[in-house]
Amino acid sequence: MQVRTPNKFSYWRSIFAIVLIAIVFSLQSCGAHNKHGAATPERIVEQYLVALEDRNETSILRLMPEKSLASKEIKANIARFGGHKIQNRQIKYTKSKPTLWIAKVEGFYINPTGIRRKFDDSIAIEYQSKGQVKLYSGRWYLLLGNRR
Repeated sequence: MQVRTPNKFSYWRSIFAIVLIAIVFSLQSCGAHNKHGAATPERIVEQYLVALEDRNETSILRLMPEKSLASKEIKANIARFGGHKIQNRQIKYTKSKPTLWIAKVEGFYINPTGIRRKFDDSIAIEYQSKGQVKLYSGRWYLLLGNRR
């Protein structure tokens, strides 16, 4: 009776394939996690509001282009609106020009002293020219402050 031994070349090729697959999945997960912006303008608006509620400057920065210089504006927005759960949130999109949409955000929050305050903000979404949310190379970005 002859015992068949595995081919060393086949063994190493299998190991190489497994390692290669692991590297590809690692790189994909890192890239997806570190990606700035969002796939749609609606996601930008929603993620921006959640980041304001959480007073999360890092999350807001992830919505912006990588080299954004908007730290002052982010801190001002967080100081103005941040840290409060926006209740009864309604986002209405209106088209004021062929290339301009406005996301009108309304709701209320309870301030630290227990008083109900109105939340009312607008975010301009432009497909061309200037705007607070802009499409660039297939991704949407939040633009605040000085732009590079």
